Amino acid sequence: MTNESIKYPRYRWLILIAAAMSYINVQIINLSITPILPHIAQDLGVDLGVATNFMTVFLFSGNIIQLALGGVICDRFGILKTLLIGLLCAVVPSVLMPWLGHSYTGVFYARLVQGLSPGFIFPAMGPILAIWFPLKEKGLATGLMSAGVAMGSFLGTMGGPYVFKMVDTWQKMTAWVSIIGWIDLAFIIFLIAFPKPQSPVQQTQDTMTTDRSMFKLALLAPLTIVGILVTFMSNWDMHCLYSLTPTFLSADLPTGAGYGAITSGQLMINVTVVSGIFGPMILGLMVDKVFKGRTKEVFLIGFILMFIFMYTIKMPFIYENKFLLSISLMMAGFGVQFVMPAIYIFISKSYRHQIVGKMTGLWMGIGAFGGVTGLYIAGKTLSFTGTYSIAFTLMSIAALVGIVLSIIMAKQKTLVE
Repeated sequence: MTNESIKYPRYRWLILIAAAMSYINVQIINLSITPILPHIAQDLGVDLGVATNFMTVFLFSGNIIQLALGGVICDRFGILKTLLIGLLCAVVPSVLMPWLGHSYTGVFYARLVQGLSPGFIFPAMGPILAIWFPLKEKGLATGLMSAGVAMGSFLGTMGGPYVFKMVDTWQKMTAWVSIIGWIDLAFIIFLIAFPKPQSPVQQTQDTMTTDRSMFKLALLAPLTIVGILVTFMSNWDMHCLYSLTPTFLSADLPTGAGYGAITSGQLMINVTVVSGIFGPMILGLMVDKVFKGRTKEVFLIGFILMFIFMYTIKMPFIYENKFLLSISLMMAGFGVQFVMPAIYIFISKSYRHQIVGKMTGLWMGIGAFGGVTGLYIAGKTLSFTGTYSIAFTLMSIAALVGIVLSIIMAKQKTLVE
């Protein structure tokens, strides 16, 4: 029986909604502080470069969990329970921030716990695609979930400063922006409490012995090694674009572009809304309809866009002109939104569904250290030079390496048989 002839239950759309809301929540919690990071640094009495550690530790803890537990727990206990664990990690520290957020140490550890959230919820995207959606809908499902990530990024970078202005402190802002997470938490508990249909793919599972053997084989496959490197480079660019760029735009001259927190959030709409929402949808259309399931072309297009436009963001004649800056931000964002969702599609099509959760966690867990590395180096170069120039140059170089690696990855043999 082919994948196309199998009838999938409508329940899959409820799972997709729960996942999309989880991705929205984690991005809001992660990025709502970025436009006001200079204010947070001032409030806590630390250097702006040191305050960048709040972004770095969020990524670091998530990467560890994603690598060690996220995919394993998803394969073992199921998608919904994994999403539930991730949401709790995000929303509980958020509502406690008014009490925890008055020292660098308290904020650091709160962000560390919050960072566990993506480590659980993002590895679930691969199993969602592999188990609950047929081949012809994988692009659509990926586009919708990735659009949720983009919507959360928009709500965080744009909404965070507005909520901050409405409440007394940034600590209270952090608590208020977790509301979507609490709503999703109740929705997921509702789904877990009631019986759910089994996916047709789950009904054809092989033995655990076969699964373990396939996982061991996949660990050393050239496809896996090259794919992790591709993920590393794409995460470097993605996290720096979403976490570093708002701070660059809001920081005063000559350190940043001097636009302030509100205008920074408005400019980031080009990344978080225009390219963030439409990029994944275009990606899904290209993979499913134009390239007939192939991802090589979208990897190349995405990395080329990142290579060019992540460099131009730092040029004075670009960032001093809002129109040219908006174009650069938008095109760099399209590059990210072509590559990152394509990775999940590639994983779901390259491995047997019984190990997709583990392989998603492995790729994203190791690969996401690219984001940690990029942000860490950016913080160091910012402290040493007082500018973001080197950080954006390295982002462009990472994209160039990604172009070469994606060509190599497309030639590797998949492990679906």
